[in-house]
Amino acid sequence: MISRKADWLHERLGTVVLWVLLIVLESAGQIATKVGGDQLGQMDFNLQWLLAVAGNVGVWLAIACYFGAFFVWMLILRRSHLSLAFPLSSLVFVGVLLGSWLWLGEHISLLHWVGVAVIMGGIVLLAGGEEP
Repeated sequence: MISRKADWLHERLGTVVLWVLLIVLESAGQIATKVGGDQLGQMDFNLQWLLAVAGNVGVWLAIACYFGAFFVWMLILRRSHLSLAFPLSSLVFVGVLLGSWLWLGEHISLLHWVGVAVIMGGIVLLAGGEEP
């Protein structure tokens, strides 16, 4: 019986780690895209712009984050039902909001914080209905 509980805990912990990794990678990818875009400035879409994009560290960091997030997402979907996993992916909105506030110094309005609370409440409701 102990082995079964340990297996359940190990699987749950692994899933939580994957979710944290997904949220971090997706949020970092969005923030890196924003930083890369800001570094490029107001350029016309042409060959010069494409070359500037290709040499931008923020863009490459974003690509790496999205690449990693894709594989983490695949692992999450192996463990979860899509009907639960996809709504839970809305936690990325919370990660991006917090990241843009902490690292980019963006102002977050009270309405945005209320939105975070609504998302978190929805996550609690979804997780509460999950079958073990």
